[in-house]
Amino acid sequence: MRYGVTRVVASIGVFAAVASTGHAAAAHQAPESVLVNESFTGVTADSRFIGYGAACLTGAPRGQAAAEATNHPLGRCRRDPAGPVPPGDAAPRGYLQLTDAHMEETGAALFDSPIPAEDGLEVTFEQWQYGNTTRAPADGISFFLTDGAASLTTPGAFGGSLGYAQKLPEDRSTAQFVPGVNGGYLGIGLDVLGDYFGDGERRGNGCEKRSPAGTRFRPPAPGPNIVTARGPGNGVEGYCLLDATTSNKTSTGPWPSTLPGYLHGDLKKMPANVTPARAEALLEPVKRVIRVTVSPEPNPMATVDIDFRDGRGFQRVLRFRAPEPVPDTYKFGFAASTGPLTDVQLIRRVVLRPQS
Repeated sequence: MRYGVTRVVASIGVFAAVASTGHAAAAHQAPESVLVNESFTGVTADSRFIGYGAACLTGAPRGQAAAEATNHPLGRCRRDPAGPVPPGDAAPRGYLQLTDAHMEETGAALFDSPIPAEDGLEVTFEQWQYGNTTRAPADGISFFLTDGAASLTTPGAFGGSLGYAQKLPEDRSTAQFVPGVNGGYLGIGLDVLGDYFGDGERRGNGCEKRSPAGTRFRPPAPGPNIVTARGPGNGVEGYCLLDATTSNKTSTGPWPSTLPGYLHGDLKKMPANVTPARAEALLEPVKRVIRVTVSPEPNPMATVDIDFRDGRGFQRVLRFRAPEPVPDTYKFGFAASTGPLTDVQLIRRVVLRPQS
């Protein structure tokens, strides 16, 4: 299945009423209902995950990291990390490190095996965005679903496109258009900096309805600390904005976030020669747990819940109509990047199961 622009639904209805839904209830599900269960705490990971760029496992010993912008099995992180990263050789207390705090770094983990969509989908995962070494953190983490009939070996454009959507860098007419992820269906941006919310750099190219922030590439970014959902796309067309956690749907800013907490955590330093157990304890307060669901057809709905680790459990931050048609199968991935601004960006404990 392929999505042309005529198939892309891009209504911008913000359903950001916050509703507590309690903690994740993985234990109440039968074990056989789990489709993917990867902690990323070990020396290796499920071989169905393809690493891209800086993505690596801190559970493995540090060494010669993979080259930038290439695919590789998930494994060791670079010997010269930047920022307060977890220690290497830390299994069974490791993490999937999408980026450390080096500038201009990109990383992704891509699950290039189809998963049935007929019963819907629920995915939970832990994420960390912290430790910027610049005046502000950037860019953010994306979780995305793609059409399972399409190959998923390369992410989309990075920077404000968070590895999901397309991008014409800085709107320069002389620049080369970078396509979005192949067969994109739904991209959830956990956006600390805030460019994923805007349609600058030709994000949402060809969409009938555009982001409230408009199509101009504007510094500063228009949507910091906003969760934004973008819909189907292929190549340089589509990836339209569907919904976002802002109370302002007009074209006049600012666009304040309705999130009941911060995606970014406050941890600036990691002690020298820190042990894996100590690092885990220091990282616990800056963890955010994310739950994304897509119900089956007909009339599929998508939701995003976040546990900000503030004692209130999961809180609903987005609920919107999912794009139709739903593909027969899904593939999925995580992506993150840095630029002139940096952050450490980690993932852990991914569990994916049918929604119904």
